[in-house]
Amino acid sequence: MPPLHRPSRLQVLVAASATAIAVGPGCISSDPAADRLRVDEIAESRLADRFDAEDVARAPALPPAAWNFVDPLDVETAVRVAFQRDAKIRTSLTDLDLARAELAQADLPPNPALDLAIGVAVDGMSGAPAIAGVTQQLTWIWTRDARVDARDAARRAAILEAAGSMIALDAEIRRLHAVVVARDAMYELDAAHAEATRRTVETVASIVEVGEASRVDLDRALVSAAESAAAATAARSDVRRARIELLTAMGCPDRDPAFETIGTLDRNLAIPDESRVVELARSVRLDVAAARMGVVEAEAGHRLAGAARWPEVGVGAAWNRSFMEREAILPGARITVPILDDGSTQVAAARARLDAARLRLLDVRRDAVGVARSTREAFVRSNRRRADYAETVLAPALEAERLAESAYREGVIDLTVLLLAQQRRVEVERRLVEYRLASQVERITLEETVGGSFDLDPIPPAVPPIEEASKTALVEPRLQAGRTCMECSS
Repeated sequence: MPPLHRPSRLQVLVAASATAIAVGPGCISSDPAADRLRVDEIAESRLADRFDAEDVARAPALPPAAWNFVDPLDVETAVRVAFQRDAKIRTSLTDLDLARAELAQADLPPNPALDLAIGVAVDGMSGAPAIAGVTQQLTWIWTRDARVDARDAARRAAILEAAGSMIALDAEIRRLHAVVVARDAMYELDAAHAEATRRTVETVASIVEVGEASRVDLDRALVSAAESAAAATAARSDVRRARIELLTAMGCPDRDPAFETIGTLDRNLAIPDESRVVELARSVRLDVAAARMGVVEAEAGHRLAGAARWPEVGVGAAWNRSFMEREAILPGARITVPILDDGSTQVAAARARLDAARLRLLDVRRDAVGVARSTREAFVRSNRRRADYAETVLAPALEAERLAESAYREGVIDLTVLLLAQQRRVEVERRLVEYRLASQVERITLEETVGGSFDLDPIPPAVPPIEEASKTALVEPRLQAGRTCMECSS
């Protein structure tokens, strides 16, 4: 009979590590490149030509590639510069990178534990006992799906939130650019009025010299000219301030605001139907979709909490050498029995978080619909006010000024009437510019509140899960049905 060979310690440790090797490491990558591409796709589908992924890819500390701070600035260029220089959208992207790393971490198994010990005799006897063992926790195997699903839902929400930050930045830059255009128009009106009153002073002064007008008329003209000049100076300061605010939003707060702005305030703005606005706000808004991912994450957390009711299991093997130089292999297991802490509190907390996530989704969706309807109503009001003011106030003011100028030349009225007519016409034109600005700003805001564009299909934005066959993907239709009931009741 051949002699029996004892296994070496290396063979024992290798055999004991077989369990850990069998389950293998996680296969989900921590590289966020694919997620960032998904963000670009969502933003491009809603912003169209105003979005260029290359602008976001450039370093925000570098000078903007789209503008040299000298050429006239249009709204598309302003948006491109903001996408390159803005720090907030990059903060959202770093949050996405963090969510991706946490997802990859959730897919990794726990490291095996290696136990080593060697004994020294204290009674003078010979021999040195030794123990070497390895233990691998196995509970993560049946909790992996829930952990991965929860982190994956957070990743999908981060994608939606990052794209939402880009849509918000686009709307903010367009609003501020419209403000600059309006301030430029108001300054031109005030400057033209100041020039007109200056010429009026010259005309009245020449008339006073020949004795056809009194000194009182000249004083009135001088006062009016001084007021109009002060208004023009204030309007120029308003233009400078508006440009500084635009530069700040673009990520260039230290640049000189002495640049020309290209753009117009639209006169004919289409008003979308209220039903269309409600449909888009309810279905395609990214914050609503992110809140929906919050429900998916909470549902996965509830499943994970349920695993606390089951024992935690670990397996391993050890090699042992006694004082008598006898060696043994000790396979075994470690089981934590949930007796004192049976997991019920974790389940209750997870259930509360799930209910809170569902209520938050309901609240976000209701708020989205309410804000969209309110913004549309404000847009309708400002658009109607702009049109009515142009038809019923501007035309009579222009005609009144023309008649006053003619009557003053004929000597029918005094200078005060002419100056009042000129001042009234400037006030009307300034107010009309304000109404046009309000109408355009509210339309931009309305476009933002429905998800970024009126041309979107009323389909919820889809960010596919990292694993299509995960349990979360299977339970999403049930959650959707539950949400539909809550939202219909809203």
